[in-house]
Amino acid sequence: MLKITDKSFRYTPSYETDLRKKFRKIELERKAAEAAARSKARAEAEELDKHVVTFSSRRSALTPKQ
Repeated sequence: MLKITDKSFRYTPSYETDLRKKFRKIELERKAAEAAARSKARAEAEELDKHVVTFSSRRSALTPKQ
């Protein structure tokens, strides 16, 4: 983060700022990060599913028919 004493710091007057744009940009970045995290989690879950062996319940075959 720039400090006021830094030579590259440029003050922006309040009448030249647009808070709606700034907050919209922040919201879009947050949503993109969440989507990326969900995508990564989904890919990891799919990878784990490839290594899982599921067994069906045999309980229904063992119960006598009425």
